[in-house]
Amino acid sequence: MRDWLGTAMVDAPVLHERMRVLAALDIILSEEAWLRVHRYHFNIFQPDMAWGSVDNGAGDHLHVLFAKTGTLIKGFDHESPLSLHNREDGEIYPGMYDEVPENFMKVLRKHDDVLNREHVTFCLWQEERAPGWKAGSWMELAMAEEDEVYASGGFEFLLGYIEATPEGYIDWAEGYYDIQEMSLTAVTEIFNNTPVTADLIRRLNPKRDVLAALNELQQCGCAVERRGTD
Repeated sequence: MRDWLGTAMVDAPVLHERMRVLAALDIILSEEAWLRVHRYHFNIFQPDMAWGSVDNGAGDHLHVLFAKTGTLIKGFDHESPLSLHNREDGEIYPGMYDEVPENFMKVLRKHDDVLNREHVTFCLWQEERAPGWKAGSWMELAMAEEDEVYASGGFEFLLGYIEATPEGYIDWAEGYYDIQEMSLTAVTEIFNNTPVTADLIRRLNPKRDVLAALNELQQCGCAVERRGTD
């Protein structure tokens, strides 16, 4: 087990909140779940575990497991030389899961159909009582074998989808969802955990089925208010 040597990471609680917020915004902007890039579920895989994910629709994805004991980040950049599909032996990059806490490995093995255990080009974790991010031996090996720009396995590329500000999300969403002039005030309210109302949904997406959106938002742990849904 080594300290994470890549780009500096925020602590797990900050990451957790950002992924929940971005998933809520995607729910509001898109009725079609398959079109959404950011997703979030809680009480999934095991009690008190949350799962945030990013899927850009181009073969790249990010999975983050949030548990009471810690947090695991696993990503897959299909163009990375660390991908098993780009390696001559067709195997997971050596050391990728070295010393990953067993409670997370159990979840990865049991839910392989969803979490794609073999599709991995970077993996790191943070334990509750040891807040620094850790990684297996794969990082040192990749830094020795690969060009520096490829050694992190696409970490910066995929974490780039986790926008930290309302302005950053708007810049991305207006291009991806082909939206004109999103309301900065409305997006900021979501970032600030303001309970989501019918009015807030309509300000962001006038065509959205408000009741359906509120139901989905509530299922993913967002605070909602149902006044004004008639």
